[in-house]
Amino acid sequence: MFSAPLVLLGLLALPGLYFLLRLTPPAARRVRFPPLALLRGLAAVERTPARMPLWLLLLRLLIAALVIVGLAGPQLYPPPALPGSGPVLLVIDNDWASASDWAARRDAALRVVASAGQAGRGVAVLATARDASNAAPHIEGVMPAGRAAQLVTAMVPQSWPVDRAGATRALQGDQGFAGEVVYIADGITGGPGFAAFMAALHPSRILSDGVTAPLLTGAQVQANGDLAVQQAVGGAGGRVLAETAAGDVLASAAFGDAEAHLALPVALRNKVARLVLAGPGSAGGTLLLDNSVHGGVVGLLAGAGNAETPFLGSLYYVRQAVPVGSEIVTGDAAALLAARVNVIIAADAPFSAAQIQTLQGFIENGGVLIRFAGPLTADAPDGLAPDALLAGDRRLGGALTWSAPQNLAPFGAASPFAGLALDQDVTVSRQILADPARLDPATIWASLHDGTPLVLGRPMGAGYLVSVLTTANSEWSNLALSGLFPALLGRLVPLAQGAAPKPDAPLPLLQALDGFGGLAKVAGTASVMARELPGLMVSPTHPPGLYGSGTAMLALNLGGHVPPVVAASLPGAVGFGGSAAPVAFGPWLLAAAVALLALDVLISLLLRGLLRWRLAVVALLLLGGTGVARAQTAAQSAALQTTLGYVLTGDAAADQITADGLGYLSALVSARTSAQLAAPVGVTPGVDDISLYPMIYWPVLPQSATPSPAACAALVSYMQHGGLLVIDTPGGDAGAPGSGAGLAPGAEDAVLRDTACLNLPELEPLTTANVLAHCFYIIPDFPGRFTGAPVLIANPAARDADGVSPVIVAQNDWAGAWARDIGGNPEQTPLPGGEDQRIMADRFGTNLVIYALTGSYKADQASLPALLDRLGGP
Repeated sequence: MFSAPLVLLGLLALPGLYFLLRLTPPAARRVRFPPLALLRGLAAVERTPARMPLWLLLLRLLIAALVIVGLAGPQLYPPPALPGSGPVLLVIDNDWASASDWAARRDAALRVVASAGQAGRGVAVLATARDASNAAPHIEGVMPAGRAAQLVTAMVPQSWPVDRAGATRALQGDQGFAGEVVYIADGITGGPGFAAFMAALHPSRILSDGVTAPLLTGAQVQANGDLAVQQAVGGAGGRVLAETAAGDVLASAAFGDAEAHLALPVALRNKVARLVLAGPGSAGGTLLLDNSVHGGVVGLLAGAGNAETPFLGSLYYVRQAVPVGSEIVTGDAAALLAARVNVIIAADAPFSAAQIQTLQGFIENGGVLIRFAGPLTADAPDGLAPDALLAGDRRLGGALTWSAPQNLAPFGAASPFAGLALDQDVTVSRQILADPARLDPATIWASLHDGTPLVLGRPMGAGYLVSVLTTANSEWSNLALSGLFPALLGRLVPLAQGAAPKPDAPLPLLQALDGFGGLAKVAGTASVMARELPGLMVSPTHPPGLYGSGTAMLALNLGGHVPPVVAASLPGAVGFGGSAAPVAFGPWLLAAAVALLALDVLISLLLRGLLRWRLAVVALLLLGGTGVARAQTAAQSAALQTTLGYVLTGDAAADQITADGLGYLSALVSARTSAQLAAPVGVTPGVDDISLYPMIYWPVLPQSATPSPAACAALVSYMQHGGLLVIDTPGGDAGAPGSGAGLAPGAEDAVLRDTACLNLPELEPLTTANVLAHCFYIIPDFPGRFTGAPVLIANPAARDADGVSPVIVAQNDWAGAWARDIGGNPEQTPLPGGEDQRIMADRFGTNLVIYALTGSYKADQASLPALLDRLGGP
């Protein structure tokens, strides 16, 4: 089709143009003076014009044809979206895989309904997913278009897969549907039965965006404490956000090879309630977290001084068996409590009366104390035990003796260890005994084959007190050498997050995940048992969500609980617009005509002898260099506007956050001050000219590459000639000052490594007395996404004539606090102050830009209070 078909009438002129172009005057001859030589060379015979070469004639006719056809606006249109006549059956996949682009699907369905209404055709609707009441898919009979539009508008995606078998039965019922069928597909098979479904469907038109919906799965804590998440389908790109239950973003990470890693301290990781793919919300792009990925801060203490001796020490095997992802702290009881641990493992450690009182308060406030026996505590057990203990111990060959080492008995159903497989090779040869006269059977969590209790435990306030009546090393038993030992600690340490659900206890549905990834409380009767969860498939009877009550909750997600996601074969599918967008290739024809016309000019000049071959080659090279000239013009235009720069790190996700942060800061400064800033520009020192930027923000990452010698030289020259270099990190090392501690392990070493070649001046902490604290806003602190870490600037002797420091060094992640997405929404959550802290970060960013632009111009504001006092005096 053509947008301007009348232009094609110009093709009728091509025959006349053919005859016109056949004639061409002869080429001019070059002759020498004087006139006699000119006269001698003249021919007396009359010459007729020569004819144009056929290949050149055809070239010019082709140019004319390309111009005419290109101006006619040729476009390629696919077939119409609503074929045939009679009633229309609109089949819509409304499962979890359709949620991420549901608005486009709904609009496509409404266009189909509107087209049917304009043609006076009735509409029937079939949603392929079961509804919340678990009703099978059924065809809503032929109805007027207005009623069908209401039905489609009210439809929402479900958080479970489609029911292909039920939809097939609905299509085959009553001898099938007589009319045209338009199918809006989710792009996946949705499990078995897809072939039968398509055979029963016989679609006249298929609408699909050709994109497989994202699906998150596999949230696990790595050995280094990182929280890893995988993207099963939907591509390997994008970012994952770690959100609290309130929706605050604690961290984000980009996917690489379909996996993303979030480095968070244990305290922050325990606040993460869900992982969410950045972008439109969907159940597949949401991963709910339960206590299985939450870690504890585990404190280790022992009575003996050689507790860490390899293979012999009482804490050696405990340290190896602590669950992955836990943070381990060592010290005495006072030091551990000061470190705010939530689990204490004491290996043969006697306690004083004062310590016992303190530890009881720790347990009642939600802590877990796990005590292992040993020689130091056997003779005089204290009162800090789940049940009464006898003094002394039972051992082979002792007064209270066995005839042989004892094996473990199966774990009871009420024990936290229920479900663990026994290791028949585990034997105990010595232990402390519980007082049988006062023993409460409910405190027995594990026992030996002869019934002797081995592990006692009981809740105490909000926490738990546990006693393992043998040693934590191999002195009294080989339990610590077995694979069962880390499994036991894997059940005990998480008690700090709440008791684990019993395997056979029904867990009611507390909050259900909807198709868009939102959580909502439900009043239904759905429940699940913990032992059923690994193999359970999500459905209307078991929707994804949180099951349980209080702290004993389990998360049921889509990842691993839906049929394998396989892209569906959808022959002839077109976009949600009802047909693919028209492809306009007129501009390409005109571009080809221009290129051929330039070639024709060169050929004509060559034939006339007015151009040599070398000059023709030069002309072609000049035409090809136009793009380079345009790039240089763009760089020159950037120099005419005040622009902030940032150093490209090579990490696409980090560079995007920096660009978003400086972009928002530039817009904020332009709106609040008289400075008008252009969009920020990413630069590579040593390659790009960085002298154009008054301030360059350099986010140093722990994994960033060391700057090249050329980059170092460029940055040194930049600082020497008045530029302000702001060096920042996305957090700090574990134990570093500030709220970003532990979020960027290796950040300090990275800064030292990357700045070693810069010969930075001596630095000192930035204080509120500096002009940076009041050059525009008067601010008491300099926070970013994090706060509390010192901000360093050059000492006065190293500042320039205006008193401006050439460098500022911090670990506050200012760009993370400034960053907003395209909708103006914050991308990161400041810790710990939230939005109030973000406001202060924005104000500091404004001061930073004004400081870079004006230097100490407003330093006299420091004397303003004294001036006001003098004016107000008598």
